[in-house]
Amino acid sequence: MAKMQIQIEKDSNEIKYISILRKNTKKSISEIRELINNKDFLLSYNLLEIDELLEMKKIVGILLDAGAKVHLFEDNREVSIELLNNLIESHFDTQRYREEIDEQRFKED
Repeated sequence: MAKMQIQIEKDSNEIKYISILRKNTKKSISEIRELINNKDFLLSYNLLEIDELLEMKKIVGILLDAGAKVHLFEDNREVSIELLNNLIESHFDTQRYREEIDEQRFKED
């Protein structure tokens, strides 16, 4: 399964980031701190699930607003936040296309 993951650079605002992540995950404070210190992935999302990607975009936005240096990875390759936005838009385009096809089929019947 293709995944997108979040990593945050450690800095002096680590406590702010931990607070944000605690509100949005089930991870403990010590677990989040350890992941940040070890430069590990904090969160992982399925690329094929629009709801997960939207949740990821929300959390990334909150972290960026708090001043975090966020890194996104598709599997082990770093990607831009723009790619995340493009993936979400692609999902919506596909959804709109399917709805149009369904409407055309309904009209033909």
